[in-house]
Amino acid sequence: MSAFAISGLSSGIDTASLITQLMTVAAQPQTQLKNQLSVQQNVLTAYQAINTKLTALQTAADAVKQAGTWAATKAVSSSTSVVASTTTGATSGSATTFDVIRLATAQISTVAATGAVVASPPNGIDVVDSAGVTHHLALADGSAASVATAVNNASLGIRASVVNTDSGPLLQFTSTATGAAGAFSINGLDTAPQTLVAARDAQIAVGDPAAGGYTVSSSSNTFNNVIPGVTFSVGAVTSGVTVSVSSDASAISDKLKALVDAANAALGELNKDTGKGAVLESNYQINSITNSVLSTISRGTGSASFASIGVQLTSTGTLTFDANAFASAYAADPAKAQASAATSLAGALSSLAMQSSTQVVSPLINSGTSQVGSLNKQIADWDTRLDSQRTAMQSKYTAMEVALQKLQSTSSYLTSALSAISKSNSSSDN
Repeated sequence: MSAFAISGLSSGIDTASLITQLMTVAAQPQTQLKNQLSVQQNVLTAYQAINTKLTALQTAADAVKQAGTWAATKAVSSSTSVVASTTTGATSGSATTFDVIRLATAQISTVAATGAVVASPPNGIDVVDSAGVTHHLALADGSAASVATAVNNASLGIRASVVNTDSGPLLQFTSTATGAAGAFSINGLDTAPQTLVAARDAQIAVGDPAAGGYTVSSSSNTFNNVIPGVTFSVGAVTSGVTVSVSSDASAISDKLKALVDAANAALGELNKDTGKGAVLESNYQINSITNSVLSTISRGTGSASFASIGVQLTSTGTLTFDANAFASAYAADPAKAQASAATSLAGALSSLAMQSSTQVVSPLINSGTSQVGSLNKQIADWDTRLDSQRTAMQSKYTAMEVALQKLQSTSSYLTSALSAISKSNSSSDN
């Protein structure tokens, strides 16, 4: 009699591989969502990059528009030993001529330090500052090193040190600041210090002080507001120095160049994101921004092109800036150059950049952000759904494997039993 078997059921089935294949099919909708998410994230990144460049363009344009930009001034000195600069409020055309009478100095005093410099250390020493205030300092001993340590630790604006010179050691006291306010005296040393350099303010004279002129002093070699809004530093005693203030065309030119650079950066980003094969190719709203920027430049002031102030549009759709052309235009007619650059050019670009950012790109960013959030939620929901499906399949096939094992066990038992019966019957027949 043939053996009993259950055909088609085997415990050797690769259920893990089968589940993986089934889950790949089940996950196709989620894969499509992930692909959509990737595209949308690239689109959102492009929108954000464009918005950043538009914001920078508006900032640069606003800088050119500001009245303070066109009020920029610079100070020029007739002497190489006097360096001048402007701060705020300097008026173009203002000037002054003066003589540098002396430079600011810091007091330097010394005393011989071949041995002890204080015979009675317990009495300490007294340091008197320029205001007449006495500062009593205690000493560890009467050595020069002890005196130096006490002075330095007191933080009185005086540095003390022992200096080894060709004629022997000296205890040197130096004011940390220049000017008369740094003057000091030291009492209590065995020998009174010798002042090598007196503490003095720097001083300039405008005209002859003895005949209606005047002097101006400074604790340092830097003078402020001799001309309102002007700072200058003196480096040598000299006479007949003229410091004058004029309009700073180069500073204005720099702001205009920065605007051209910002416009090119914005155009470059727009072209990159809308070019052939780019994520925003054929996007009408974004392409319209490019066209608006180019139209603004092409339109000029209405009566003249922006080439009159050095700004030109090239055949490749970028801008160039000629600083020399601007300088010539500004020198010839400052008011006209300002109107062209600040009002016609910067004003138009600032308004365009702001409107493009707030009314076009920002809404697209908000919409794109919402779509990315929605896609992420759908993908997360599919994660939960697919986990449930995988768990169900694993349970199903695990149960099938268990059932297969039971069937195989039963099959083996029946086969064995039937074989025994068959052998018994054969024996009886014999």
